[in-house]
Amino acid sequence: MIAVYIIGGFVLLIALLSFVMPIAFEHKSEIVINKSKSEVFDYLKSIKNQNNWSVWAQMDPDMKQEFTGTDCAPGFISSWEGKKAGKGAQEIKKITEGERIDIELRFEKPFKVTNAVYFTTTTVEGSKTKVVWAMYGNSPRPFNLIFPLMKGAVLKDFKKGLDNLKTLLEK
Repeated sequence: MIAVYIIGGFVLLIALLSFVMPIAFEHKSEIVINKSKSEVFDYLKSIKNQNNWSVWAQMDPDMKQEFTGTDCAPGFISSWEGKKAGKGAQEIKKITEGERIDIELRFEKPFKVTNAVYFTTTTVEGSKTKVVWAMYGNSPRPFNLIFPLMKGAVLKDFKKGLDNLKTLLEK
């Protein structure tokens, strides 16, 4: 009987915590690259170029990819399926030339979720460019309890990817 109360209390605690924790999230990382804004933006808006610097593309080199539409333009879709990368797709939704790229990121496996991603570029210190990479969305209850735990891993991957991008573009 005591076990039932303990389990019930635990379930109640999880339920209460899921209503206290926000469902909205945003993970953001940035880096300064020693290249002009136009060079950086032109490279970033090509989704196919992500294979050269993305942590996730590098972690699963055997994943299958398909591309639909015109790269660097709204409506372009990159879909993938791999043992480590799971299954999903990303679609360019909007490009504000030289400023911002908006992408819809859809995961099917290991779990089904849709989030928004954006990249922005800003000129700093004359000919350097600040790149911001962000992902935001809503996580339904009780899964909103997991996102704070995932934030560190996501930001670590964002930082590594941006470091790779910087190294690649500054060669």
